[in-house]
Amino acid sequence: MWLYFLLVFAVIAWGAHLAWRWKQARDFAPQLLALRKESGELPPHVEEKEFTDLYVRAEGPRAATYIYACGAFLTVGLPPLSSVYNAVWQTFWRLSGGSPVFEQGTLIHTFSFFLAFMGLAILILAIALRRYYTLMPPNLRQVIRNLKDAHS
Repeated sequence: MWLYFLLVFAVIAWGAHLAWRWKQARDFAPQLLALRKESGELPPHVEEKEFTDLYVRAEGPRAATYIYACGAFLTVGLPPLSSVYNAVWQTFWRLSGGSPVFEQGTLIHTFSFFLAFMGLAILILAIALRRYYTLMPPNLRQVIRNLKDAHS
């Protein structure tokens, strides 16, 4: 059980680090805007709020956030999912006559649980990656080009 709590603590620390990276991106945007205005790459009347929102959307750690969300969901969902899996396994075991080969804790049960959990993890990651690439924002170069065109 302490290993699971260590895993939960690691996920919490990972989330704190990710929040810090989002904050860093938001704090860096005004400096980058000043540099881009100074170099003439962006017009001087581009607002800081507008640029900050676009910069964070384009250059924030979105991919890491999606991966974190999947990891956190699977970490928090491990106990209830294993309970549901074991309840279903127990039901089918009893309906099949209670063969000792398929009892909970045997190799076939453990391996089947591993395959089911890995399949669920792959499904969740596939859904998250599909969403990530479907809603992918423009990169910084495109953001600057769009701002330049909009404010010209």
